[in-house]
Amino acid sequence: MENYPLVSIVIPTMNREKSLIETLNSLFKMNYPKNRTEVIIVDNGSTDGTIEELPSKLKLIKNKNNKGFAPALNQGIKASKGEYIFVTNDDVVFDRNCLSELVKLAQSDKKIGIVGGKMFFKNSRIMALPGFRVNLWLGYHPFDLEGQNRTREMDVATGGCMLIRKSMLGKIGLFDEGFFFCGEDYDLCFRAKYAGFKIMYYPIAIVWHEFLNTSKKSFNSLFAHYRGKFRFMLVHASLPQLIFFFPIQLTVGTKNLAPMSKAIIWNIKNFNKTLESRNKVNELKK
Repeated sequence: MENYPLVSIVIPTMNREKSLIETLNSLFKMNYPKNRTEVIIVDNGSTDGTIEELPSKLKLIKNKNNKGFAPALNQGIKASKGEYIFVTNDDVVFDRNCLSELVKLAQSDKKIGIVGGKMFFKNSRIMALPGFRVNLWLGYHPFDLEGQNRTREMDVATGGCMLIRKSMLGKIGLFDEGFFFCGEDYDLCFRAKYAGFKIMYYPIAIVWHEFLNTSKKSFNSLFAHYRGKFRFMLVHASLPQLIFFFPIQLTVGTKNLAPMSKAIIWNIKNFNKTLESRNKVNELKK
Protein backbone atom coordinates (compact mmCIF):
# COMPACT_ATOMS: atom_id res chain seq x y z
CA MET A 1 0.00 0.00 0.00
CA GLU A 2 1.42 3.37 -1.01
CA ASN A 3 -0.85 5.33 1.32
CA TYR A 4 -1.41 3.85 4.76
CA PRO A 5 -4.65 5.08 6.36
CA LEU A 6 -4.63 5.88 10.05
CA VAL A 7 -5.93 2.93 12.09
CA SER A 8 -7.22 3.31 15.65
CA ILE A 9 -6.73 0.11 17.65
CA VAL A 10 -9.28 -0.13 20.47
CA ILE A 11 -8.77 -2.62 23.31
CA PRO A 12 -11.10 -2.84 26.31
CA THR A 13 -9.45 -4.42 29.35
CA MET A 14 -10.05 -5.29 32.99
CA ASN A 15 -7.54 -6.94 35.33
CA ARG A 16 -5.45 -8.42 32.53
CA GLU A 17 -2.00 -7.04 33.18
CA LYS A 18 -0.02 -10.03 31.88
CA SER A 19 -2.09 -10.85 28.80
CA LEU A 20 -2.55 -7.19 27.83
CA ILE A 21 1.20 -6.57 27.83
CA GLU A 22 1.64 -9.63 25.59
CA THR A 23 -1.06 -8.31 23.25
CA LEU A 24 0.59 -4.89 23.07
CA ASN A 25 4.04 -6.36 22.42
CA SER A 26 2.53 -8.33 19.57
CA LEU A 27 0.82 -5.21 18.18
CA PHE A 28 4.05 -3.24 18.25
CA LYS A 29 5.80 -5.97 16.22
CA MET A 30 3.31 -5.79 13.36
CA ASN A 31 4.68 -4.35 10.13
CA TYR A 32 2.02 -1.63 9.77
CA PRO A 33 3.71 1.81 10.09
CA LYS A 34 3.71 2.85 13.74
CA ASN A 35 3.02 6.48 12.85
CA ARG A 36 -0.19 5.39 11.11
CA THR A 37 -1.71 3.74 14.18
CA GLU A 38 -3.01 4.89 17.51
CA VAL A 39 -3.68 2.47 20.36
CA ILE A 40 -6.57 3.25 22.69
CA ILE A 41 -6.93 1.24 25.90
CA VAL A 42 -10.28 1.44 27.68
CA ASP A 43 -9.88 0.20 31.24
CA ASN A 44 -13.04 -1.03 32.94
CA GLY A 45 -11.94 -0.44 36.53
CA SER A 46 -8.86 -2.67 36.83
CA THR A 47 -7.51 -3.23 40.33
CA ASP A 48 -4.50 -5.43 39.49
CA GLY A 49 -2.11 -2.73 38.33
CA THR A 50 -2.91 -3.20 34.64
CA ILE A 51 -2.97 0.48 33.72
CA GLU A 52 0.14 1.33 35.74
CA GLU A 53 2.23 -0.86 33.41
CA LEU A 54 1.05 0.63 30.11
CA PRO A 55 3.43 2.57 27.85
CA SER A 56 2.86 6.33 28.02
CA LYS A 57 2.46 6.61 24.23
CA LEU A 58 -0.94 4.92 24.37
CA LYS A 59 -4.26 6.67 24.80
CA LEU A 60 -5.87 5.55 28.04
CA ILE A 61 -9.52 5.91 29.04
CA LYS A 62 -10.17 5.02 32.69
CA ASN A 63 -13.54 3.87 33.95
CA LYS A 64 -14.20 3.56 37.66
CA ASN A 65 -16.16 0.34 37.17
CA ASN A 66 -16.95 -2.27 34.53
CA LYS A 67 -19.11 -0.57 31.90
CA GLY A 68 -19.15 -3.64 29.68
CA PHE A 69 -17.43 -4.50 26.41
CA ALA A 70 -19.70 -2.66 23.96
CA PRO A 71 -19.80 0.60 25.96
CA ALA A 72 -16.00 0.49 26.34
CA LEU A 73 -15.57 0.00 22.60
CA ASN A 74 -17.79 2.99 21.92
CA GLN A 75 -15.73 5.13 24.29
CA GLY A 76 -12.61 4.21 22.33
CA ILE A 77 -14.26 4.82 18.97
CA LYS A 78 -15.48 8.26 20.05
CA ALA A 79 -11.93 9.16 21.08
CA SER A 80 -10.39 7.80 17.87
CA LYS A 81 -8.98 9.67 14.89
CA GLY A 82 -8.49 6.79 12.48
CA GLU A 83 -10.13 6.09 9.15
CA TYR A 84 -10.44 2.50 10.36
CA ILE A 85 -11.12 1.06 13.80
CA PHE A 86 -9.38 -2.19 14.68
CA VAL A 87 -11.25 -3.88 17.52
CA THR A 88 -9.52 -6.62 19.45
CA ASN A 89 -9.25 -8.23 22.89
CA ASP A 90 -6.64 -8.08 25.63
CA ASP A 91 -5.70 -11.76 25.18
CA VAL A 92 -4.88 -11.84 21.45
CA VAL A 93 -1.53 -12.31 19.69
CA PHE A 94 -1.10 -11.11 16.09
CA ASP A 95 0.84 -12.29 13.09
CA ARG A 96 3.14 -9.48 12.00
CA ASN A 97 1.25 -9.04 8.71
CA CYS A 98 -2.23 -9.09 10.25
CA LEU A 99 -3.17 -5.42 10.27
CA SER A 100 -1.57 -4.56 6.93
CA GLU A 101 -3.45 -7.41 5.25
CA LEU A 102 -6.78 -6.44 6.80
CA VAL A 103 -6.37 -2.84 5.67
CA LYS A 104 -5.25 -3.87 2.18
CA LEU A 105 -8.46 -5.80 1.62
CA ALA A 106 -10.64 -3.05 3.10
CA GLN A 107 -8.99 -0.48 0.83
CA SER A 108 -9.79 -2.56 -2.26
CA ASP A 109 -13.56 -1.93 -2.11
CA LYS A 110 -15.46 0.92 -0.43
CA LYS A 111 -18.43 -1.40 0.11
CA ILE A 112 -16.36 -3.49 2.50
CA GLY A 113 -17.47 -2.36 5.94
CA ILE A 114 -15.79 -4.97 8.16
CA VAL A 115 -12.91 -7.41 7.69
CA GLY A 116 -12.09 -10.32 9.97
CA GLY A 117 -9.08 -12.60 9.86
CA LYS A 118 -8.32 -16.25 10.56
CA MET A 119 -8.39 -16.94 14.29
CA PHE A 120 -6.58 -19.80 15.99
CA PHE A 121 -6.69 -20.90 19.60
CA LYS A 122 -3.57 -19.62 21.33
CA ASN A 123 -0.42 -21.70 20.85
CA SER A 124 -2.10 -23.93 18.25
CA ARG A 125 -3.10 -24.22 14.62
CA ILE A 126 -6.65 -25.18 15.54
CA MET A 127 -9.14 -22.72 14.13
CA ALA A 128 -11.43 -20.97 16.59
CA LEU A 129 -14.88 -19.81 15.48
CA PRO A 130 -14.36 -20.97 11.88
CA GLY A 131 -17.97 -20.61 10.72
CA PHE A 132 -18.93 -17.97 8.20
CA ARG A 133 -22.72 -17.99 8.27
CA VAL A 134 -25.27 -17.59 11.07
CA ASN A 135 -28.47 -19.63 11.19
CA LEU A 136 -31.22 -17.57 12.83
CA TRP A 137 -33.41 -20.64 13.23
CA LEU A 138 -30.88 -22.26 15.54
CA GLY A 139 -29.25 -19.24 17.18
CA TYR A 140 -26.25 -17.10 16.46
CA HIS A 141 -23.67 -19.89 16.44
CA PRO A 142 -21.77 -19.82 13.15
CA PHE A 143 -21.83 -22.72 10.72
CA ASP A 144 -20.64 -23.33 7.13
CA LEU A 145 -17.09 -24.48 7.77
CA GLU A 146 -15.89 -24.83 4.18
CA GLY A 147 -13.56 -22.38 2.51
CA GLN A 148 -11.34 -21.66 5.52
CA ASN A 149 -8.43 -20.72 3.28
CA ARG A 150 -10.10 -18.47 0.73
CA THR A 151 -11.20 -14.86 0.86
CA ARG A 152 -14.98 -14.68 1.00
CA GLU A 153 -17.95 -12.78 2.31
CA MET A 154 -19.33 -13.95 5.64
CA ASP A 155 -22.08 -13.02 8.09
CA VAL A 156 -20.00 -12.12 11.13
CA ALA A 157 -16.52 -11.17 12.26
CA THR A 158 -15.69 -11.53 15.94
CA GLY A 159 -14.49 -8.84 18.31
CA GLY A 160 -11.07 -10.46 18.68
CA CYS A 161 -10.10 -9.41 15.14
CA MET A 162 -12.40 -6.89 13.53
CA LEU A 163 -11.34 -4.05 11.21
CA ILE A 164 -14.19 -1.55 10.80
CA ARG A 165 -14.55 1.26 8.27
CA LYS A 166 -15.27 4.22 10.52
CA SER A 167 -17.38 6.10 7.97
CA MET A 168 -19.79 3.14 7.96
CA LEU A 169 -20.51 3.67 11.66
CA GLY A 170 -21.95 7.07 10.81
CA LYS A 171 -24.63 5.24 8.82
CA ILE A 172 -25.41 2.26 11.05
CA GLY A 173 -24.44 3.53 14.51
CA LEU A 174 -21.85 2.36 17.03
CA PHE A 175 -21.93 -0.88 19.01
CA ASP A 176 -25.28 -1.53 20.67
CA GLU A 177 -24.64 -0.94 24.37
CA GLY A 178 -27.55 -3.18 25.29
CA PHE A 179 -25.00 -5.97 24.72
CA PHE A 180 -22.91 -5.80 27.89
CA PHE A 181 -20.71 -8.66 26.71
CA CYS A 182 -21.34 -11.27 23.97
CA GLY A 183 -23.31 -10.54 20.81
CA GLU A 184 -22.25 -6.95 20.16
CA ASP A 185 -19.88 -7.92 17.32
CA TYR A 186 -22.45 -10.11 15.58
CA ASP A 187 -25.08 -7.40 15.94
CA LEU A 188 -22.82 -4.77 14.34
CA CYS A 189 -22.05 -7.10 11.43
CA PHE A 190 -25.72 -7.80 10.79
CA ARG A 191 -26.53 -4.08 10.81
CA ALA A 192 -23.68 -3.48 8.38
CA LYS A 193 -25.08 -6.09 6.00
CA TYR A 194 -28.58 -4.61 6.25
CA ALA A 195 -27.08 -1.28 5.17
CA GLY A 196 -25.46 -2.84 2.11
CA PHE A 197 -21.88 -3.28 3.36
CA LYS A 198 -19.78 -6.40 2.92
CA ILE A 199 -18.36 -8.42 5.81
CA MET A 200 -15.20 -10.12 4.57
CA TYR A 201 -13.12 -13.04 5.79
CA TYR A 202 -9.41 -12.73 4.97
CA PRO A 203 -7.44 -15.85 5.96
CA ILE A 204 -4.08 -14.20 5.31
CA ALA A 205 -4.63 -12.03 8.41
CA ILE A 206 -3.95 -14.32 11.38
CA VAL A 207 -4.44 -13.99 15.14
CA TRP A 208 -4.22 -16.31 18.13
CA HIS A 209 -6.87 -15.88 20.84
CA GLU A 210 -6.68 -17.19 24.40
CA PHE A 211 -10.41 -16.67 25.17
CA LEU A 212 -9.79 -15.82 28.81
CA ASN A 213 -13.30 -14.38 29.18
CA THR A 214 -15.06 -17.53 28.01
CA SER A 215 -12.65 -20.44 28.46
CA LYS A 216 -14.01 -21.32 31.89
CA LYS A 217 -17.65 -22.37 31.80
CA SER A 218 -18.52 -20.63 35.04
CA PHE A 219 -22.04 -19.55 35.88
CA ASN A 220 -21.19 -15.91 35.12
CA SER A 221 -19.60 -16.64 31.74
CA LEU A 222 -22.53 -18.84 30.71
CA PHE A 223 -24.98 -16.19 31.86
CA ALA A 224 -23.14 -13.57 29.78
CA HIS A 225 -23.20 -15.88 26.77
CA TYR A 226 -26.93 -16.61 26.95
CA ARG A 227 -27.84 -13.04 27.82
CA GLY A 228 -26.15 -11.81 24.65
CA LYS A 229 -27.35 -14.71 22.51
CA PHE A 230 -31.00 -14.29 23.51
CA ARG A 231 -30.84 -10.52 23.03
CA PHE A 232 -29.27 -10.95 19.60
CA MET A 233 -32.08 -13.27 18.58
CA LEU A 234 -34.75 -10.91 19.93
CA VAL A 235 -33.24 -8.06 17.91
CA HIS A 236 -32.61 -9.88 14.61
CA ALA A 237 -34.74 -13.04 14.31
CA SER A 238 -38.23 -13.14 12.82
CA LEU A 239 -41.20 -14.22 14.93
CA PRO A 240 -41.27 -17.74 13.37
CA GLN A 241 -37.54 -18.08 13.99
CA LEU A 242 -37.97 -17.05 17.64
CA ILE A 243 -40.84 -19.50 18.12
CA PHE A 244 -38.66 -22.27 16.67
CA PHE A 245 -35.45 -21.29 18.48
CA PHE A 246 -36.36 -20.84 22.13
CA PRO A 247 -38.01 -24.27 22.78
CA ILE A 248 -35.07 -26.03 21.12
CA GLN A 249 -32.54 -23.96 23.07
CA LEU A 250 -34.23 -24.75 26.38
CA THR A 251 -34.46 -28.43 25.48
CA VAL A 252 -30.84 -28.98 24.44
CA GLY A 253 -29.44 -26.70 27.13
CA THR A 254 -30.94 -28.32 30.21
CA LYS A 255 -27.55 -28.71 31.91
CA ASN A 256 -27.19 -24.92 31.78
CA LEU A 257 -30.72 -24.19 32.86
CA ALA A 258 -29.74 -21.92 35.76
CA PRO A 259 -27.68 -19.38 33.74
CA MET A 260 -30.19 -19.62 30.87
CA SER A 261 -33.05 -18.85 33.23
CA LYS A 262 -31.23 -15.84 34.61
CA ALA A 263 -30.52 -14.68 31.03
CA ILE A 264 -34.20 -15.00 30.12
CA ILE A 265 -35.21 -12.98 33.19
CA TRP A 266 -32.64 -10.31 32.30
CA ASN A 267 -33.98 -10.08 28.76
CA ILE A 268 -37.55 -9.80 29.99
CA LYS A 269 -36.58 -6.94 32.33
CA ASN A 270 -34.71 -5.17 29.52
CA PHE A 271 -37.17 -5.95 26.75
CA ASN A 272 -38.16 -2.32 26.08
CA LYS A 273 -34.56 -1.38 25.27
CA THR A 274 -34.22 -4.50 23.11
CA LEU A 275 -37.38 -3.54 21.26
CA GLU A 276 -35.87 -0.11 20.53
CA SER A 277 -32.85 -1.85 18.98
CA ARG A 278 -35.11 -4.14 16.97
CA ASN A 279 -37.00 -1.14 15.58
CA LYS A 280 -33.73 0.52 14.54
CA VAL A 281 -32.68 -2.69 12.81
CA ASN A 282 -35.98 -2.84 10.95
CA GLU A 283 -35.36 0.70 9.71
CA LEU A 284 -31.97 -0.35 8.32
CA LYS A 285 -33.59 -3.25 6.48
CA LYS A 286 -35.93 -0.99 4.52
